[in-house]
Amino acid sequence: MTAPLPNYAMSTADAVEALTVLIERSGIDITANYGDWCNIGFALAQEFGAAGEAFFHRISAFYPNYDPKTASKQYLACLRHEVPTGKVPVTIATLFHIAKSHGISLPIPPLRGGGRRPGEFFHTLKEDFSARKPIAESAESAENSAEPLPTFSQSISDNLPTIMQRIVKSSVSDVDADILVLGSLTVMSACIPKVYGMYDGREVFANLFLFVTARASAGKGRLSLCRHLAEPIHQALRDKYDELKTQYEAALAAYAVNRKNTLETPPKEPPFLTLFLPANSTSTVVYQVLAQNSGVGLLFETEGDTLANAFKSDLGNYSDGFRKAFHHEMISYLRKKDLEYVELGKPKFSAVLSGTPQQILNLIPDAENGLFSRFIFYVMPTQLVWHDMFVTKDNTTADEKFERIGRDFCTLLKKLPDGPIQFTLSSAQGVQFNDFFRDTQSRYAAIFGEEIVATVRRLGLIMFRIAMILTVLRHIEEVPAKRKKSLKKMVCTDVDYDTALAVIQVLLQHSAAVFQTLPRRTDHAAALKGRRQLSDAVRQKFLAALPDTFDRPTYIQVAASLNIIERTAERYVSDLCKSGHLTHPANGQYTKPPS
Repeated sequence: MTAPLPNYAMSTADAVEALTVLIERSGIDITANYGDWCNIGFALAQEFGAAGEAFFHRISAFYPNYDPKTASKQYLACLRHEVPTGKVPVTIATLFHIAKSHGISLPIPPLRGGGRRPGEFFHTLKEDFSARKPIAESAESAENSAEPLPTFSQSISDNLPTIMQRIVKSSVSDVDADILVLGSLTVMSACIPKVYGMYDGREVFANLFLFVTARASAGKGRLSLCRHLAEPIHQALRDKYDELKTQYEAALAAYAVNRKNTLETPPKEPPFLTLFLPANSTSTVVYQVLAQNSGVGLLFETEGDTLANAFKSDLGNYSDGFRKAFHHEMISYLRKKDLEYVELGKPKFSAVLSGTPQQILNLIPDAENGLFSRFIFYVMPTQLVWHDMFVTKDNTTADEKFERIGRDFCTLLKKLPDGPIQFTLSSAQGVQFNDFFRDTQSRYAAIFGEEIVATVRRLGLIMFRIAMILTVLRHIEEVPAKRKKSLKKMVCTDVDYDTALAVIQVLLQHSAAVFQTLPRRTDHAAALKGRRQLSDAVRQKFLAALPDTFDRPTYIQVAASLNIIERTAERYVSDLCKSGHLTHPANGQYTKPPS
């Protein structure tokens, strides 16, 4: 299966940028043949005009005798002369064919002239992977974009299990349906600890981590409706705990009265039974609650800062436990009360978080932080639409609808057998799965850098888990009761596999959008050395040409006069602000500091 960049087509400029980055990373000279060098110039000139010269220099820079003046003269000649005619016309595809002949391969872009198709997301990513905007500025540009990131609910709603269809019908928009589906899947993932699958030779369970991000008042608060789905299970555990605690207190009172006349040991305190985990607790409390619930738990927090603040404290930082729990790795801790060393094997907890873009940065400080790749990210746009606050189809509130769905979900779960149940993909699905992620991994690495590979790989596991949850829901709804109790294995249907794939195709794009906003630890100095040597000289020329005070249209105009493409100009301005060569006193306004 050939995996496209999911649900969008790269613009020609983005594809050429990705190819150029691959050339720079490899350090391979593809211009040694003079004819090839000329054709590359004609291809870029035909596609981008004067703006293509920056690409031409970056590609030519690996020729041993590269000279910027000679390269500029050659590109000018390509601009002024007609494209050579022959059996094979020179187009932008020529560049990709020449690169491929040197072992550097990337699919040829289907569009001309930098055009874009609906649904792509590169318009929100104004910086390439070597230089990112601050998170708040990136979020602002993304939200102000005419085209928000894609949604998936409209394409999968008819193929969802019945209980999930009821959730989609309770939504007020496609975006709302998406976050309700993702929130519900994550909540449900904490409720089926008996179901497991084999992934990369390891036993894995359904547990998911979700972070829905949006500005204040964008509608992410409706994610809290999904909590109702697990409340019957949580309440049953709390009732059981209250019952055991009452028995314990009675036994303890009897022991206190008779302890002088008996050699019996005092009664043991019952485990603190709960499904929901408190986010604003110390790491020891969280681990202890998990240990008392067989490692099963659900962290549901609608303010991302609550967890971030806990992570910042010495006693509350359990981010390491978060990372381990994603792969069900053992968590160990020391109980201070009795100095007991506790090992929590195979933790199975899930997390639903929401917050603003800045709260992501508070929780996950950089793109290389292991937490980032373990989360599902969904970016909600801020839509300037006022919803009617009083129109209702019936007298049932949204909370009541989800409470009813939660009761039905709890009833269905009781039909599962008590023992473990193994989930598997079919053989054909396994082949498709591997082909898709093999292709996606190489493409995303080419565009965003190798740091995004961990995210792509873990989204593979996340897709496997989503398919697992959908399969469980379909089985408990459709399989006869007698067969349910003897069920030991579930095979994913093609419908549920395709649904999980459709969801992941969209989530890949949302994760990439968030990835672009996070700082980076490393600079890839060696890989980008050739590019920087050229870029530094051009950047200084660009800075010198800028007036003392200017705005964005001005610096774009100055850049165009120097044959600098818009994307590169934006990166230069960002870099110059960071280095102190420019100041940014107001949105869209820039000044040169006094010399």
